[in-house]
Amino acid sequence: MNGIVALAGGVGAAKFLRGLMHVGDKLTVIGNVGDNIWVHSLYVAPDLDIVTYALAGIWDEERGWGIKGEGYAARDLLRKLGLSEAEWYNLGDQDLAVCLYRTHRMKQGVSLSVVTSEISHGLGVIPRIIPATDRALTTMVRLDSGWTSFEEYYVRLGSRPAVHAIEYSGAETCTPAPGVIEAIASAEKVIVCPSNPVASIAPILAVPAIKRAISERREDTVVISPLIQGKALKGPADRMMASLGIEPSVRGLIHFYRDIANTLVVDMQEEESGASGMKVRRAPIVIHSVQDAHELAALVLSYTN
Repeated sequence: MNGIVALAGGVGAAKFLRGLMHVGDKLTVIGNVGDNIWVHSLYVAPDLDIVTYALAGIWDEERGWGIKGEGYAARDLLRKLGLSEAEWYNLGDQDLAVCLYRTHRMKQGVSLSVVTSEISHGLGVIPRIIPATDRALTTMVRLDSGWTSFEEYYVRLGSRPAVHAIEYSGAETCTPAPGVIEAIASAEKVIVCPSNPVASIAPILAVPAIKRAISERREDTVVISPLIQGKALKGPADRMMASLGIEPSVRGLIHFYRDIANTLVVDMQEEESGASGMKVRRAPIVIHSVQDAHELAALVLSYTN
């Protein structure tokens, strides 16, 4: 066995992976596609792009999305012309170029996984980034107003409404993208990044063959908590978990992940939960810098031995 596989989505994953890429060998990132969305007739892949930009060293960490030094001339003109999507979905000019390229290639019949590889290589990314699946898989949430995509809930609605239910539409018929199962099976270690469990990681695990493959590597799989004392480090993970009946705590994370992972890494501040089903290790999980990410990644790798 060789290499490391990371399940990833969102800001927490992007921060952590910048450290993991430097302390681990032969990193393969399996990215969430549940929040992919069509905007301006372009296919946008937010989580794949955040991870790609972070590993390329061009991610705008302050905003948590997009590319550093971004301009918005295209968005501003679209708003002036009255395109409604431009009012709530901010694609910068360089981000727009990436989405244009992705859409153009996919309309030529090229798969999402191949296009993702082309984009990451074009931006100088060394780790391999693979979408969980090439097929359509959409995370849907039920609000008081009805069902909507996670991305609209997160961006257009600012993740304010209560989420009463969540579904991963299309997942039951999805097959893993080429290379996903092989990477999991051959990896020395599998790491679940500090991402929203229900919005970023669960869509990946909703692909039946991926969950089976991870479950078979349970003893070598470690999860990094996205929570500290019940509060999300970033985003609505704690509120979403609570509204869906999942306790936003160490106990809740153990219950959520115990079938696919052996170890949970939590912050130093966390107290004993009394829950069983996973080994619990402690580490400083708040990432303020790339150095913090390096140190956390090194600890996480040592915990999975």
